[in-house]
Amino acid sequence: MLTWSTNVTSLRELQVAFLDGTLHGYPAQLASLIAATELPREARIAIYANNAREGFLSALAATFPVIERLAGQDWLRQTGRDYMRRHPSRSGNLHFVGERFAAFLDDTMRGTHYEYFADVARLEWAYQEVLVAADHPSFEISALSSVSPDDYDSLIFRVHPALRLVESRYPVLAIWKANQPETAGMTPSISLDAGASRVLIIRREDHVELRELGAAAFALLAAFARGATLAGAFEQAGGADEGADLAALLGHIVKLQTLVDFETR
Repeated sequence: MLTWSTNVTSLRELQVAFLDGTLHGYPAQLASLIAATELPREARIAIYANNAREGFLSALAATFPVIERLAGQDWLRQTGRDYMRRHPSRSGNLHFVGERFAAFLDDTMRGTHYEYFADVARLEWAYQEVLVAADHPSFEISALSSVSPDDYDSLIFRVHPALRLVESRYPVLAIWKANQPETAGMTPSISLDAGASRVLIIRREDHVELRELGAAAFALLAAFARGATLAGAFEQAGGADEGADLAALLGHIVKLQTLVDFETR
């Protein structure tokens, strides 16, 4: 346990110096803030630094098991240390340490054979967000009977809070499925040129469901998630697939229990 000397000028100075010491190594200015004991100052800071680092890396591995399986534990630990230096935890809840990991991989993997890691991480983070998102009762399509047909175009649908959408030019859902503990080694290798993936991730009563959506259905649901009106969402879905039956698509995503409420603008 650290014992602070009496010459600390402010709580903020102490906190900043301690954070710097645990994240970046023992800084010279920290010496004046720690009282001398039998155990050297550097060793005492190192205990905290090691605990902070290992807790962070363990949380990262638990959040991105597919990335760890694809790249290996050593790679994830080294990359995780670099990521931690750039994006240290800002919360006492380590669940959130992976929030910026996909964007970090976008930067570090761009132009390499492994740039698809960023989209796999994006899918894994969406899965984690869905696990802890709020719940909401299902939407009943019969409720629309109260809406005048003249107001249909201005309808705004609210998507389920425990829903995320991930789009990638890589087959990320197939990659994710092939690297689950129960399927690893059972699935043939997947070509990165196998095609785009548009994934719906939604929490059900007893599991998290991941499924591929067609281009138009994904565009429609993504537009609703951004707050578009029905008219605007139909326009975007039609742009994704000119031959799509938009009314049927709306019925399809309602049946998937992706929508929870509506209002008219």
